[in-house]
Amino acid sequence: MNQMKLLFSFSTSILLNIASASGVATSDAIQEVPNQAMTEIQQIKQQMAEMEARHDAQISALRNENGDKWLTKQRADEIRELVKDVLADSETRTSLQGEGITAGWNKGFFLASPDGNFKLMIDGQIQARYAYNYQSKSSRNPTTNPVTTPKQGSSNEYGTEIRRAKLSFSGNVIDPSWTYKFTMAFNQNALVEGRTSQTTTNGAVLENAYIQKDLGNGFAIKTGQWKSSYNYEEMTSSSAQQFVERTIVNQYFTTKFIQGIELQYQAADWRMNVNYNDGGGNRNTGAVGVASTSDVNTEWATAGRAEFKLAGEWKQFKELMSFRGSENAMMIGAAYNWQRGGANNVPNSEGVSGPIVGNDDGMNFSYTADFNGRFNGFSFFAAFLGNSFYSRPNGEDAVNSYGAVVQGGYFLTNDIEIIGRWEWLNVSGGTNSVVGSGNTPIPATGTNALGSALNPQHFSIYTVGANYYISKNALKLTGDFGYVDGAIMFANGLFNQSIVGADYRTDQNSSATGQVVARVQLQLLF
Repeated sequence: MNQMKLLFSFSTSILLNIASASGVATSDAIQEVPNQAMTEIQQIKQQMAEMEARHDAQISALRNENGDKWLTKQRADEIRELVKDVLADSETRTSLQGEGITAGWNKGFFLASPDGNFKLMIDGQIQARYAYNYQSKSSRNPTTNPVTTPKQGSSNEYGTEIRRAKLSFSGNVIDPSWTYKFTMAFNQNALVEGRTSQTTTNGAVLENAYIQKDLGNGFAIKTGQWKSSYNYEEMTSSSAQQFVERTIVNQYFTTKFIQGIELQYQAADWRMNVNYNDGGGNRNTGAVGVASTSDVNTEWATAGRAEFKLAGEWKQFKELMSFRGSENAMMIGAAYNWQRGGANNVPNSEGVSGPIVGNDDGMNFSYTADFNGRFNGFSFFAAFLGNSFYSRPNGEDAVNSYGAVVQGGYFLTNDIEIIGRWEWLNVSGGTNSVVGSGNTPIPATGTNALGSALNPQHFSIYTVGANYYISKNALKLTGDFGYVDGAIMFANGLFNQSIVGADYRTDQNSSATGQVVARVQLQLLF
């Protein structure tokens, strides 16, 4: 129809022009229309046929050249619109069932249902470190018998290491009141008998594995495995520390991960928790064992913590630093850990059955109090810790341990922070807890064993350093330098936490002093 209208309009125009040019009246020109119009129409039809023939030839050539890939512009536009619709729809699809999903980045990658009832957060941590340790010749272990008294190497030990590599999954299921966390840590190798061999023990270790239910009105209940809130320094994530590593005092007292059940309560300005657990140092252990392994368990253990916020927000105490522009915040806290070692644990002649003092036949009562201050570009933390190991078999006296930590940081710029720390440990008591002096070797077993947490000892460690926050804690470079005034006479703490991860070594005798540790670490969180 459009073509006929065009032809008619075109033909009429031609006739009018002819009539005008010849001076013939329009009515006379109209009488000549049939003959002239037919002539013009035949010419136009011939031109259109020629154009169509050329067009068909071009289409055939294009088809032969591109095959199935050939598309007309109209068809291509239609397919583009269809693809856009499909992609837009797929962004909200979780499955072929057509249920929606949201995804993105909010302090970590997440997947969630539109109603928020299901959520999965994926986080990771890498700490790559260079460490140097100096220990004088007189402070090192004797090497005459590497079986009973393993050597610790030369005075200078150094190298690179992956201190931490972790992958964590957290979120909620069913509804936001049901939360969970699951963390795997990949441990570094441990040297055995100096440098003669290596072994990978627990290459991938389960850390967090818990389920928590919000009961409403400030109450919550948690069960599974998690890091005990006994001491503040340990409960603060390794990703939010000011120094390359936590203190040696922390390694001595910390109960680390526990298994059990915990009741929590939080109000506007104070919060507390209390739990029943399997004892410090007993993560990833079963409830039932054979006779040869049943001595790893405690008879019972309980722990609790209370915190009072004097100013600021709770979230400000999740990390030890305080960036410029932060509001003032202060908090005081106190906690305990009390546990009874297995009565069936058979101790040796000096009342110690293994590396976990907390599992030995007897009672361990640990306690702590701490203060935190966060200000505009300045932070301060101080803690006092103690433990009494009493009711020991064979008439052994109680062993009392005390420790203290004071540290702080100040931002010189928005990204550069200088830091300083002092830590102190004193261990006394125990009938047979007398170590050698001078060059007298320490026995390899018993309370006096090299590296026992029950050895009497007294030392202070002074550490200074700096942080360069490339992207706050997500990407930061930390360097520090530590000096030991006195002798470190334990290798593993009361609940089996090693000092090796902090790049320190056990000294040979109580008169040793002057151990030096220097570290540089790059941290990445994702």
